[in-house]
Amino acid sequence: MKITRRKLLCGAGSLAGAVFLGGSVLGSARRKRSRRKPGSKERASDSGPLSGTNLYADVISYYNLGEHRTAGEVDLRTSQWMLEQMRGAGLKATLQAFQLRQFSIRQTRLTVRATPIRAFPLWFPRSTGPKPIAGKLSLFEGTAEPESLRGKIALAKFPASAGAAMQEGSIHSRIVLAAYNAGASGIVAVTESATKEIIALNTTDGYEPWPIPVVLVGQRDETLLGAAARSGIDASLLLDGEDDSQAQAKNVIARVDHGKDLIVVSTPQSGWFRCAGERGPGIALFLGLARWANRRTSGSSFLFVSTSGHELGGLGMSAFLKDLAPVRERVLCWIHLGAGIATYSWEETAAGLRRTREPDSKRLLMSSPDLVPMLTTTFAGLTGLTPTVDRAVGEYEFMRKAGYRVFGIAAGHRFHHTPADSPETTGPEIMEPVARALVRSIESLEQSAGR
Repeated sequence: MKITRRKLLCGAGSLAGAVFLGGSVLGSARRKRSRRKPGSKERASDSGPLSGTNLYADVISYYNLGEHRTAGEVDLRTSQWMLEQMRGAGLKATLQAFQLRQFSIRQTRLTVRATPIRAFPLWFPRSTGPKPIAGKLSLFEGTAEPESLRGKIALAKFPASAGAAMQEGSIHSRIVLAAYNAGASGIVAVTESATKEIIALNTTDGYEPWPIPVVLVGQRDETLLGAAARSGIDASLLLDGEDDSQAQAKNVIARVDHGKDLIVVSTPQSGWFRCAGERGPGIALFLGLARWANRRTSGSSFLFVSTSGHELGGLGMSAFLKDLAPVRERVLCWIHLGAGIATYSWEETAAGLRRTREPDSKRLLMSSPDLVPMLTTTFAGLTGLTPTVDRAVGEYEFMRKAGYRVFGIAAGHRFHHTPADSPETTGPEIMEPVARALVRSIESLEQSAGR
């Protein structure tokens, strides 16, 4: 379904009406006004490349492109769209292609008692082929005797505490391998979360397919599936697609040539679903900063880098750092715009989740040590954005390990990695204050370098 700018702008600032996410009404957005906090409640402006209105329009455009999995048709169209946006703003822009192994989904289908259950593969998928596998659904709680699941489809649970990424030796991988060793022919894993949605899981570089087909389901279907497993009901699982060892994805690279100092701005562009809150604010701020930077007649030069491959271990950023990264001595600062930069917080009520007017406080402002005093000032009053040197998440860690002077923002918001991550999870009034803080930071960096 395509979302129009007007439709969403009418609700984003006022938070009026019902909030629809993933086809479900999660609660009314009407509520009493809370006391304003500095930087979080200012009304978004309607003009300029970093206005809340224009930033939000880019979120909607990005969302409307479709599901942004690396090297898919939508991801390639996203690269082209980003390229055109950069060139349209007057920047010199090009694409950097890189090769990877990727799985292209043709169809994922889980059926229990003729009831279809929404499911999504656990990466890297093991295909069933064009024909589904069938077997009794069987509860699996982490351990089982050898051969006890032979010919069965295991029903497991991935706890919320396990996080949204696969790591070597993680709870997710231990559960999968234990069920496989017990003889299961396939696995259905319930992803635990307050949203009750499917939570897709990032994987690492160098991945191999799981030994058996594994799909993820939302916690909203746990009751039905649990009852079926306790009764030994048959299930049918289809995970059909193509394993392409020579898939291609594309980074977008653009330049603004002014002064000798260079500021790098990066953001991931790929993700599992449509990623409005996860990727949208970063994409919008990235484009807004590019348009703003090119309008300037002096100041630093800029290098803008939008990377694919994020959910697959940051493959695009790795390719950029390997082949095209600038020398550290040239870079005044690297600014990384990660996940969930400006998303609303949610509260749990008897009627379900309800969106508040506040930005999510769990976001992180990560920083090189010498930038902390400056960022403490430039981001003052923005919820959650107190600089820290103790945390490094996402692709920010790549720049830190490479030795760049860097700061970045990232968070895992409430609908992170879910199909329900729609433009309602963010809004112009919480993006624009971050844009202003970024501009203040850039100007402060330039002033310090000038002295």
